[in-house]
Amino acid sequence: KQNFVAELNAFYMDYKNQLVLTGEINNVGEPIMVNMDETYRLGLELSSSVIITSNLNLSANFTISQNKIENFTEYVDDWDHWGSQISEFLGTTDLAFSPNYIAGGQLQYKLPNNVSIALISKYVSKQYIDNTSNSDRSLDAYSTTDLNINYGFSTKKIAKINIKAQVYNLFDTEYESNAWVYRYYEIGEHQTMDGYFPQAGTHFMLGFAIDF
Repeated sequence: KQNFVAELNAFYMDYKNQLVLTGEINNVGEPIMVNMDETYRLGLELSSSVIITSNLNLSANFTISQNKIENFTEYVDDWDHWGSQISEFLGTTDLAFSPNYIAGGQLQYKLPNNVSIALISKYVSKQYIDNTSNSDRSLDAYSTTDLNINYGFSTKKIAKINIKAQVYNLFDTEYESNAWVYRYYEIGEHQTMDGYFPQAGTHFMLGFAIDF
């Protein structure tokens, strides 16, 4: 349409020999990535843009997907029998760091004198830290919003100058976007070491670009 555009994309990726962490380790105790015969990603991606007025436009995107490992076996270190591991067949599980839902949106308003203001939002659903689909080892869903202000102008000697100010994480959301986990058995009991990477709260950036 004249003021509206939408695009829908369906995808299916069937992997052979994708490298995946299973918990297995090499002869010096370092984790190794193993070739998995059956992994896939299946989903839909929707993106759209609408011109609300001559100065105001809205764009958005949304992805829903399934990201799976079939016939997955996990391995956990056994400290009671040094150098050995305990294995467990889990069947079909979710690929680590592969959220089922991702969404984003941008609302942009153009002011006079080549000034534009945009609110940019992002949403990421729950995702697992490892490939076991265990909620105890997962990252919570989170959403963030950024504010972008852009001013562009030109001079007789410079074709274009852009001054850009951006406020990241405008609402000071507390969230983690990455983590690690190590699991083992000691005296017959399951133990876990893990670490999370908290992201910055509200922070700012100011920059400019010059085109000659």
